[in-house]
Amino acid sequence: MDRQKLMDYLESNKTQMIADLCDFVRIPSVSDDSLHVREALEFALELGRKMGFSAQSVLDGQVGIIEAGEGAETLGILSHVDVVSPGDLSVWKSPPFEPRVRDGAVFGRGTLDDKGAIIASLYAMKAVTELGIPLKKKVQMILGTQEEVEWTDMRAYVKNFPLPDYGFTPDGEFPLCNIEKGAMDLEMIIPSEDCQGEGLFLAAVDGGTATNIVPGRAVAKLLKRTGKSDGTFNEVETTLAATGYAVHSCQPEKGDNAIIKLCHELCEMDLAENSAARLAVILKERFTDVYCSGIGLYSENEYLNGEYIHRNTMSVTRIITEPGQIRVNFNIRFSYGAREEDFVKAIEKLAAELGVKMGNVSSLPAVYISKEKPFMKVFARAYEEVSGLPNEFTLAYGGSYAKAMENIVSWGPIFPGEEDTCHEENEYINIESLMLNAKIFAVAIGDIVLSEDSFK
Repeated sequence: MDRQKLMDYLESNKTQMIADLCDFVRIPSVSDDSLHVREALEFALELGRKMGFSAQSVLDGQVGIIEAGEGAETLGILSHVDVVSPGDLSVWKSPPFEPRVRDGAVFGRGTLDDKGAIIASLYAMKAVTELGIPLKKKVQMILGTQEEVEWTDMRAYVKNFPLPDYGFTPDGEFPLCNIEKGAMDLEMIIPSEDCQGEGLFLAAVDGGTATNIVPGRAVAKLLKRTGKSDGTFNEVETTLAATGYAVHSCQPEKGDNAIIKLCHELCEMDLAENSAARLAVILKERFTDVYCSGIGLYSENEYLNGEYIHRNTMSVTRIITEPGQIRVNFNIRFSYGAREEDFVKAIEKLAAELGVKMGNVSSLPAVYISKEKPFMKVFARAYEEVSGLPNEFTLAYGGSYAKAMENIVSWGPIFPGEEDTCHEENEYINIESLMLNAKIFAVAIGDIVLSEDSFK
């Protein structure tokens, strides 16, 4: 395989790659906006068709497939077109869905997670096919539409379609992430109580924009009730807001949880007793430490068999006051080897203490892939050759589609030392990194699909 031709093709299409990424980001495909999510999926599919690939949507538009070549083995590339909410618009230096190129980077929601990686992967596929050598294997890009929420897309795909033999999802970091933390969402539902008598009451509390984002803002509604001589009450409403720093919940220690900050402020006030006030105390006492010590699940050891697996973390990511109840979501990232049922039991115990009930529970497993697999060695070699950096086998903190299928590894797009702005305001991808991603992927794809060898 002529590697220089791959590099030359990608460099000659650099301007077009940036333009395509900007057009892609202009589509505000927040996960719950089905119209724009479908628009984003069709954008990617049409780009694939223009490149000469077969492209189709399946499962009533839940998943898109772009593929080239045929053979006994299939190399999969898993990614997603949906994005998280832009969060606090006042913090963005430019509108999140009006991409800007400045300081050698493209800014906008989804540039890093995961639209930039999709563009890099598509152009990498195209660079390989431009060599004019018949493909000995199939390369298949599988694009989801609900990765940032409940994964209804990928669960349906796994049940109904043949799966690739191996592959990667460019939805994490370099080098190769052969270990990935598990992810859980646990919900607790607290019946709200009417404000009775005199006092300062916590009437409502709301914060967070998504279950997988440490919230950057939370607001409480306070009700001051004072008695009148006729037996009625004067009521005065005020609000109390807390501002934190929003980050991806896979590494909550990097953020500043506005819900927890708000609870600390509320606990300093002389609040009348009610379910909302009791909840504020529990959240402050049990969840200020993100490493689960408040629920008895602090993990002492950050290593397993000499490999780094980090510690269990837990964040309060959403709190919503609804008629008659308060709904709280806990997002957990557990290390490989931890037992999911232990976290469920811990929150069930907490719910029992409060006399409340559990809500929805969802879970995705931790991942471990042997570094000795042949396809892993190809990926490692491509990374070292193109980037000039040494490969290591590392931990992925986030939850990616690597959890959905066997032999899928999280790989890219963030390089060591780069700022990770996934799920944050002012998200961006460096143009140099975008190009380097495409070149690494092109070499890896070419070495696999142009070879007669098996890489299982």
